[in-house]
This record gives sequence, C-alpha cells and structure tokens, in this order.
Amino acid sequence: MKGGIIIFNVVDSIMGSGKSTWAFNYMYKQKNKKFIYVTPYLDEIHRLLYIKDEDGEILKDDNGSVIGTKWYYERYFREPKHLGEGKLDNLHDLLIKERNIATTHALFKMCTQETLDLIQDGGYTLILDEALDVVELMDDMKLKDYEMLINDKKIRVNDDRSITWIDTDYDGVFLDFKRKCENGTVVEIKRSKKMQLLIWNFNIDSFKVFKEIYVMTYLFSASLLYNYFRIHKVQYNLWCIENNELIEFNNKKPYNKKQLRKLINIYEGNMNNIGEYKTALSVSWYKNKKILLPKLKNNIYNYFKNITKSNVSQSLWTTFKSSQKALTYAGYKNAFIPCSIKATNEYKDRIALAYCVNRYLSPDYEAYFTRYGVVINQDMYALSEMIQWIWRSAIRDDKSISIYIPSARMRGLLQDWLNNENL
Repeated sequence: MKGGIIIFNVVDSIMGSGKSTWAFNYMYKQKNKKFIYVTPYLDEIHRLLYIKDEDGEILKDDNGSVIGTKWYYERYFREPKHLGEGKLDNLHDLLIKERNIATTHALFKMCTQETLDLIQDGGYTLILDEALDVVELMDDMKLKDYEMLINDKKIRVNDDRSITWIDTDYDGVFLDFKRKCENGTVVEIKRSKKMQLLIWNFNIDSFKVFKEIYVMTYLFSASLLYNYFRIHKVQYNLWCIENNELIEFNNKKPYNKKQLRKLINIYEGNMNNIGEYKTALSVSWYKNKKILLPKLKNNIYNYFKNITKSNVSQSLWTTFKSSQKALTYAGYKNAFIPCSIKATNEYKDRIALAYCVNRYLSPDYEAYFTRYGVVINQDMYALSEMIQWIWRSAIRDDKSISIYIPSARMRGLLQDWLNNENL
C-alpha cells in the first residue's frame, strides 16, 4: 500500500442541520468522483439507494427488483450483499466494477489488504457518516487461549505490546483474531493470571488509500476517533453545515436551541435524590449500591406509569447491561435498549425516556489512550453518548419528549448543553 497525505475533512454539525442531505447531494453532483459511503445506519443506506412506500418498505417492480433512487440508477451506488461468499467478497466485486458503494461501519472495519488495494486502485473518496469506533476492547479472548497462541508461535507480543500474527498458514478457530492482527493493530494493555486485556484499533494506514475523506459527525472532540487522531497526529479541516452549505467551523453561527429546550422536558423532582452524588449510577455505583436498585426500579416504573402515563410502546429506558435484570419491571421489559446503542432509527416513536446511567469511558480504554499521552475529556464523552441515545427517540423527528435522568452529573451536562448555543 502506498503511503500518502490524508486529506481529512471533519464536518461537525448538530443533529438536524442537514449533514446527510449535504453528503447525498455532494455524492450526486460530483460525477467525476467515486465514493464509498459508510454509515452505522442501514436506514441511511436504504434512504440513499431505494424508494420506499408509506410504511417504509422498499418498493419493487413487477419483476421483484428494487426501485432505486437517482443515486442507484444514475450514480450506480450499490450495497454489498450476501451473495454466496459473503458481503466482503461482494464488496470486492463492486470495487472491481468501480461502482459507488454504500455500506456499514461493521463491514468497513473488516477490510483486508485486498480490499484496500482495490480502493486505492479505484481512486475513491470516503464519506464516513458518524465517527467510526476505531478502538475496541477485545475481552472475549480467554487467557489460556491467548497464551497458547503465544507459546505455539502463532502470535508475537512486540516490545511496544502490539501483537503480530506470524503463522501465515493458520486456518483455525481464531481466524477473526488473525484478521484483526493482520489488518489493524491489536495491543496488549495488561495480562495477569486472572485476565488479559487486548485492544484493537483501526490501522491508520487504511485511510491512506482514499483520495479524500469526509467525516460527518457532531461533538467530534468527544469521539474516540478524535483522540485516535491525536495519537497519530492526523491533521484535518473542520467544517460545519449552514443553509445546506459547507462552511469553516470557526465561522459558524451559534446554534438556536430554543426549540430543543421546548421539546425536551427534563424531570425535576424527588426521584432525582438517588443520583445526587457525582458518581451515582456509574458502573461502580451499581456494583456497590445494590441495596438502592429496588428503589431505582420503582422510580423508573413510577415515572412511566404515573408521571408520563406512557405504555411500553411509548417508552425507552436504559441502564448498564449487567443491571438490566435488576431494574426490569413487569410490562416494561421490551422498552429497554442498551445505553451504547447508536445505529438504529427503530425507536423514533418513543416519547417517554429514562436514562439511568452515569457514563464514563472505561478505565481500560482510558489506559490505552494514556499510554500515548492522550487525556480523555470524560464530560464531553458522557454528553455525546447521552445525546446519541436520546436521539434514538421521537426528538429526532422534532417531536416532544419527556426524560428522567436520575444522575445529577448527566442531568447537568444535558441542561448545560441545551443552554450553550456555541456547542
């Protein structure tokens, strides 16, 4: 792979400002360029490619073929599909044919050297919808298996603690781990008799195959991608969307959040007493304050049943996965979604929310960034994660929502954000 100067353009603009619309129009108008559009949302891929009916179903003609948009017919955008050998092989076929491509973050992170060679040969521009999760914990590797791979000389732990796969003929159960070692960077953070921790991070050289890159996001400085850029000293241009145009971020006007303040009704009352301390409702709080969980469970139920008078189909609530069962009240089990959820528009009809977590970036992630001298802004991280979760609900369609946020820290972050029109 040839190295090169990466032209990164980060478009940091608030929800509803028209980032996707700008990107779609740009990919249509720039007919002399080839694009790979990467998004966490299948809905966004289908919105780009296909015509849908009133129920959101993709329309088909009399022969059963999909009815596409102008991007499908005129710009030849295609979605990699499982056609015999799998999506990655179909992606390779589309790259060989030099089609424009719309795909997911998950498939993009599976790119092999063959994929990258085809992208570079095709001269593609990358449009990345939402910041990519470029760093991931690999906590599913058992210590005995990890040490077996070392002892059998399948892998090597380098002086900088990065992992190199050295058995090129290997074809066993650890093929996915082998691929990550070969395509990205796997790093050992710590190892003991009880556990070892590995972190995978996206190979920065994988970006160098693109002629140009646009990252469409909001609160970029809160993302792992931003901190990853700091590690690799990546230079980028920062933009914003105003009136459907790309403008320099430093020249943007303050956001008008008056309507958002009207639409988001934050609960204020005695049920917030449970979260008055700064670390209340954090992961450690849930472990150490189990005696308070029945009270929090009743608060959630009371909020939905008596305060918002919402049924399960109108409600959303979250906590950390390990505490889900302890807080689940009969009748509201199906209203739960993970606090880390991002890639879905499935819940945009929900109007009553309970956000029962206090987010901090995992100490394991923090340790990874610290080793490179990068300090994480925990409040910005927590705010970004909370906003992503809230925007799964009806607020994304500019509809009014009510929300219970028992953590005083998280509630304060949201209130400060709503009142800060420069952020």
